[in-house]
Amino acid sequence: MNFNDLLQRANLNCLQTFLVYGGESYKKPSEKTYSERLDEAREKATAFFQARYSDIKEYDEISGYLAEQISVFEEVYFEIGMIVGAKIAFQIHERMKELE
Repeated sequence: MNFNDLLQRANLNCLQTFLVYGGESYKKPSEKTYSERLDEAREKATAFFQARYSDIKEYDEISGYLAEQISVFEEVYFEIGMIVGAKIAFQIHERMKELE
């Protein structure tokens, strides 16, 4: 691996993939804004469920279960991310002492 490889990997997408999945990201990072990415994902999921569940009560039930699962995943990964971020910040702080 040369220095250029390291620079190409120094982006949020690569770091996120490594921390969440424990591996490298081989797909190109999205150039869309956060809101565009969220809107696109919501539109795809809504279209999927509405095509399969024409009964609004059934749609509300299944989408409610999915929303609950996603909410728990978001909470857990947010907390893990904050803990990992804090741990990294403390390690950086300790290493900075060596440079003084």
